[in-house]
Amino acid sequence: MRVLLVAGSPAPSSSALVSRLSAESDLVLAVDRGADACRAAGVVPGAFCGDADTVSPDGLAWVRDQARQREGEDEMPIRLFPPAKDDTDLSLGFSCARELAAERDEALEVTVTCASAGRMDHALAVFGVLTKNADLAPRLVEDEFECRILAPVGATTWELGERALGRHFSFVALADDTCVSETGLRWELDHFRVDALRDRGISNVVDAPDARVTCHEGVLAAFLIS
Repeated sequence: MRVLLVAGSPAPSSSALVSRLSAESDLVLAVDRGADACRAAGVVPGAFCGDADTVSPDGLAWVRDQARQREGEDEMPIRLFPPAKDDTDLSLGFSCARELAAERDEALEVTVTCASAGRMDHALAVFGVLTKNADLAPRLVEDEFECRILAPVGATTWELGERALGRHFSFVALADDTCVSETGLRWELDHFRVDALRDRGISNVVDAPDARVTCHEGVLAAFLIS
């Protein structure tokens, strides 16, 4: 089950990207203000979750109207939470996605968009949520980059492919003593160890069509820059 989480970044991704990612997904889950991004892109979500503190009144009314239209057919779950809560809306979005996949008894793949622009504190917290859900091998796709979370508990390797040739690539460890290998990049690594948030993996270049990055231990955020 491929789920797209459209999150509530103050600076959302383009409508074109939201639309494209939606077409690649089995279910779109609007996360709070992400409903406004869905509406702007002409994408009707299959579910909504959040505390409704950032979605616009018109956006929330639109979600509820879409849910009413689907009553008795393919139901559109709306899961509202109190604003005074321990988890961020994105964290709740991952929990909701897990529940929806479990209800269908399907394996879960998660893509996130509209999550990392506008506020640095929110952006850093996003990577905390992605790390917590590393077993799902989530990817974060924005207009400027694609990021994949690599870890032994999820996906260990990203094969970048021909489309990445000539593009910039970076990685940032999200856990201490993360072990990384890179091949097919201008500067290669073999079981290199790096602590969390160190800058040793910034600004590489993809030089081969079979380039790949592997996380042997720890957690890695791997970025392919547009």
